[in-house]
Amino acid sequence: MSCSPIQLSSHNTVPKPQMNISIHPLANNSSGNLPVTPPATPKQELTVSARLLMHHTLNADFTKKYVLGQELGSGGFGFVVSAYEKKTGVERAVKFIIRKKVPSSAWVTDPEMGPIPMEIYTLKHVRHPNIIHYCDSYQDETYFYLVMELHGTQWAPPSSTSAAAAPSNTSYSMHSPALSQNSTSTIDDDEEGEQDLEVAARQFVRRTSCDLFECIEQHKNFDEALAKTIFRQIADCVAYLDCVGICHRDIKDENIVIDQDYKVKLIDFGSSVILPRHSATSKRKLFTRFYGTVSFASPEILTSQPYRAEPAEIWSLGVLLFTLLFGEIPFPDSKSAVEGRIMKPKIHVSNQCKHLIYSLLEKNPEHRPTIHQVLTHPWLCEN
Repeated sequence: MSCSPIQLSSHNTVPKPQMNISIHPLANNSSGNLPVTPPATPKQELTVSARLLMHHTLNADFTKKYVLGQELGSGGFGFVVSAYEKKTGVERAVKFIIRKKVPSSAWVTDPEMGPIPMEIYTLKHVRHPNIIHYCDSYQDETYFYLVMELHGTQWAPPSSTSAAAAPSNTSYSMHSPALSQNSTSTIDDDEEGEQDLEVAARQFVRRTSCDLFECIEQHKNFDEALAKTIFRQIADCVAYLDCVGICHRDIKDENIVIDQDYKVKLIDFGSSVILPRHSATSKRKLFTRFYGTVSFASPEILTSQPYRAEPAEIWSLGVLLFTLLFGEIPFPDSKSAVEGRIMKPKIHVSNQCKHLIYSLLEKNPEHRPTIHQVLTHPWLCEN
């Protein structure tokens, strides 16, 4: 594999300062069903992007090249909207990152753009067929605009009944591609005039999700051959990232988009970190803070121990592979994960496949394989 380590222009590569944890949708809900209160009126609810961009003046260079489309997702640090290139008609995804919500530790100095969020810097400097492609970036006093390729098939369309009853501009509550699910919007729900609501709802409709989580939900699980095809792509891009000194640190099915041909691309590099590769201590860099999804967190993270990013990433890959094959996460709760008590699979897989799963989900991080060893595992090497 030919790749060169990425060099930072500053040393702002420490983890985000706050612990921000979410529960994966496949985790058990011991509290039972949450009560749902129906809306008092059928009034159309504005999407996050509609509320925030309705009266915002966009970057002039951006508007010369792009016209905005549907909302793709939203989270605590921003939102994602589709956009079309005016000259070509090609559709892109634009992640609007709220400037004031970028943690102080997540800034990097780019020689061309100056201080920018780590996510933009990382995507700008990587190239791999299974990593979402960086196209453009812009900024104004409120937002950074990260323009990326738009990849994936919509795996969670509305049911035929609800689709027939709902108007074309209905906003559906779905997963948020290209945004971490471990934070929620803190935007106030201000009342808007009827005219503004109508315009915003037409321009920023919520689109259904293209992520691997929804794909698994639709398929229930993948047969071993297809799971291998999907997993190999992810492992290959993680190996590339390791080669250039990057750790994604939030590997999960919701951060992977997939199309109808089962080609996958890794997204959401907001939690990524650049690790030095030319010092004797680089392999031992430890982190003490965690943010992400509990169901994909390794035992050392769950027990609040200082941890290395690379072995923790291997554990997340083990959870992902298990989910691909069996349609459920391998541990019913954090205690089971810490103790390494993997759920007994309900579907038969080969012994080599089992061996890889147990290797990735090894309790001791020092005993887990490296990502490059994963790629040479017999299960991934056989046709």
